[in-house]
Amino acid sequence: MPSSSLLQVTALCIILVCCHVNAFIATLPQAPYTTKSNSSPSTTSLSVSELHIPGYAKTKLAFVLPNEEQNAQTAIATLVKPRDLVQERTYDMSDYSSQIPYQDGHLLHKTNSAVFTPEECQLIIDEAEQKASEMGWTTKRHGNFPTTDLPLAELPQTLQFFRYALVERIYPLLRSQFGQFLPDGGKNLRVADGFVVKYDAEGGQTELKPHRDGSVLSFNILLNPSSEFEGGGTWFASLDDAVGIEQGEVVSHSSSLLHGGHGITSGKRYIMVCFVILEGYDSWSMRFYNQVRNF
Repeated sequence: MPSSSLLQVTALCIILVCCHVNAFIATLPQAPYTTKSNSSPSTTSLSVSELHIPGYAKTKLAFVLPNEEQNAQTAIATLVKPRDLVQERTYDMSDYSSQIPYQDGHLLHKTNSAVFTPEECQLIIDEAEQKASEMGWTTKRHGNFPTTDLPLAELPQTLQFFRYALVERIYPLLRSQFGQFLPDGGKNLRVADGFVVKYDAEGGQTELKPHRDGSVLSFNILLNPSSEFEGGGTWFASLDDAVGIEQGEVVSHSSSLLHGGHGITSGKRYIMVCFVILEGYDSWSMRFYNQVRNF
């Protein structure tokens, strides 16, 4: 092919690629962050918060129950009382409320009662505050949308308790809520990152701008009573409203739903946040992520 023709073809390819990228960008939501409670609008870029699904290969290891792969679960101790064996809880649709329909299920759920006890929640807060007094709260751990938080890997008592709580309480809950459209009913769910977040109306972080998490599912658990702060909850673009919960309750959702931490106007709000992957299903996970991101 003559060099001039080759240059023309190359230029055409570049134009087509640029048009494709611009068309993709144009499909992303551009509206400012507003809620029904008249919070101030935000013009923060609506991008993914952190690592994407394949990047969690190493971070998930902290949340693996010892000998879990061999199903050799032995005597354990939680933060509250000793127990002999891990026993998975059972859930049905009466245990949670669901919104944002998708296929034969829903993409957003909140439990109707506490999954963690007040004592368990308070012990998590106490350990986080104790650790923060030694090393400070981290504020740059999540590059695009940072929170004032401490990773559970820095909280040994909480992590020990949480490993078993995942198997006993959280994974069965998520399988009940999302199993209709997860491969193998969600048997390979795995928390890949977990952290305690602190919102503080007196000089601290009060909200988290709208974003999408880079995992399959996300959930958060309120650790302190809602009477200790004003505002709060998890805001969802699909609802144009915030979903509030009480101490120990859980909000769970598809990670690619556009959401944010609704601002508090007084007090302090503590939550545990976790990102969940589906181990062994990276390709499916990416397809699912893109299929539901605009719901």
